[in-house]
Amino acid sequence: MASGISRHVPQGDELLLLMRCTGYRFNRNGIATGSALPPSEDDRAQAHQFGWTIAAKEEWTAGAIVDRAVRAAQVLHPDAVLSAFVAGIGGSSPRGRQILISYAWARHLAGAPIEKGTVPDCGLDEIEQIDVTETLVRIACGWSWNEVPVHFLPDLEAAATHGLPEATDRDVDVLRALLALVAEQPQGTTPGQLEKAVARAGLLVRTDKYRRYGVLIGLAELGVLTNPLLPPSFDRFVSRAEVHDAHRRLRGAPRSDITLPLAAWRGGLDLARAAWLTDACR
Repeated sequence: MASGISRHVPQGDELLLLMRCTGYRFNRNGIATGSALPPSEDDRAQAHQFGWTIAAKEEWTAGAIVDRAVRAAQVLHPDAVLSAFVAGIGGSSPRGRQILISYAWARHLAGAPIEKGTVPDCGLDEIEQIDVTETLVRIACGWSWNEVPVHFLPDLEAAATHGLPEATDRDVDVLRALLALVAEQPQGTTPGQLEKAVARAGLLVRTDKYRRYGVLIGLAELGVLTNPLLPPSFDRFVSRAEVHDAHRRLRGAPRSDITLPLAAWRGGLDLARAAWLTDACR
C-alpha cells in the first residue's frame, strides 16, 4: 500500500469534494450520477492536500491483490459484513452495499486451487490497473457489482482498517419488507421483473435500476436468492470457469446489467439464509 494515500470510504463534505474531482454529482433525487463538469483546480488541490490521488491509476499484480485481499478479509467478521450490507439495503449507509460481494470473493481465496498462472481462477489479470479514489467514491455512493474483482480490494482494505457501518432498526425493517416482496413473486419471475417490483414498492431509497440490481446481486451471492446453476460465493470459492459454464447453461440471452448468480434466479427465497442475514444485525 502506497504511503500517504487515503484508503477510507469518503463521507460528507469530503465525498462531495471527491465526487466533483472524479466526475460525479447528486441529482435532485439524491442519487449519484455522472457529471460533465471538470473539477476546479482548487478542488483538485484540496483533494491532494487530504491525501487523495485524482485521475491516477495504480498498477498491482494479481498475486499482490490476492495476498492483500486475503489479509483484509481475515480481519472482518462475517456478521459485521452482513450487518453493513443491511445498512446498505436500508439506506443508512450506501457504502455497505458492496462489502458483502467483496468479502464473499475474498474469504475462500486462501484455500482455492491454482491450476495455472500465479493465482486461483478468480477473475484477475496478471497485471491490473485501478483508480482507487474513483473506486472508493463509487462505493460510497452505493454502487455495487460482482465483476472486475480488482475493485474489491480497496473496499476490503478500507473495511479492515476503518471498520464497517452497522445496520439500524429501520434498515432491518427495509430488509424484511424486501424479503417479503421477494417471497411473493411467483416461480418463473425474472430478475428484471423483480427489480421492477422493488422499484414500484419504493423500498430502496435513493437507488436507480443499477443500484437495485447491485443489492439483488448481493442477496444472490449470499444464497438468499436461490438459483440452480451456481453456488453462492459466500459458501465456497467459485472459479471463473464455473461462471462461464453457468453462462452457457443460462436460459435466454445474457444481459450485461444482470450478472450470475442473480441472472439464474427465477423465483425462490432461502428462508434460513434470510433469517441468518436478519439475525446478524442483532
